[in-house]
Amino acid sequence: MTFTIAVAGKGGVGKSTISALLVRALGEKSGEIVLAVDADPNANLGEKLGVKIDKTIGDLREDLLKRAEEIPAGTSKQEHVRYQIQLAMVEGSSFNLLTMGRPEGPGCYCYINNILRTFLDAVMDDYTYVVIDNEAGMEHLSRRTTRRMDVLLLVSDATKVGVDTALRLTALAKEMELEVGKTVLVINRVAAQLPPAVCEMVRASPLKDAVETAFDPLVEDLVAKGDPLTKLPESSPMFWKVKEIAGSFTCQV
Repeated sequence: MTFTIAVAGKGGVGKSTISALLVRALGEKSGEIVLAVDADPNANLGEKLGVKIDKTIGDLREDLLKRAEEIPAGTSKQEHVRYQIQLAMVEGSSFNLLTMGRPEGPGCYCYINNILRTFLDAVMDDYTYVVIDNEAGMEHLSRRTTRRMDVLLLVSDATKVGVDTALRLTALAKEMELEVGKTVLVINRVAAQLPPAVCEMVRASPLKDAVETAFDPLVEDLVAKGDPLTKLPESSPMFWKVKEIAGSFTCQV
């Protein structure tokens, strides 16, 4: 049975960093290959995981729209899509990565999106853990997959704006009728203590048991250099906290 973690929050709070560290932590924890899905059009999860992206699902979607009649004889559209999804997958040492890429251009994508949704769900079923790094909103989750989110990980920085955005995303998830098992608020890169106004917001919210990650110069140095987080040493305080978060996720086989 697949355990799916969706990571969301406003831009610039470290969603991709948390996602990359989660992929690493879950791979170490399970000893299995983790599926990472980069659902942010401003895709940089591959960079943080240290792999190069040559093809995205967005590229595949555009090709299907333009070249639907060029699919080889004897091959169904469904078979062709599954094959192309496999080609778009990048393999790392302990993960596979699918990058969703750009949103739709002009034209009708309904049929193509339905095929993609069906086969993305089927691909996810092959993995014990799936981590989805989302855009600032969560539109991707409603458009691209029908599966249940076992954990919705809302990432914020230590500001009222960040926490307010995270809390509004819980309401958005309900509006989009996403099936979510558990919602966790992660306040990222806390330099010292949380500002009193932020503490008050969290205490008054349904997500009062927030998890904090400390500002980690080891992470900041790698990000500044554009180096992958796979180089982060085990001693990293942020990685230890993410491993602690990952340790609370249990996949029922």
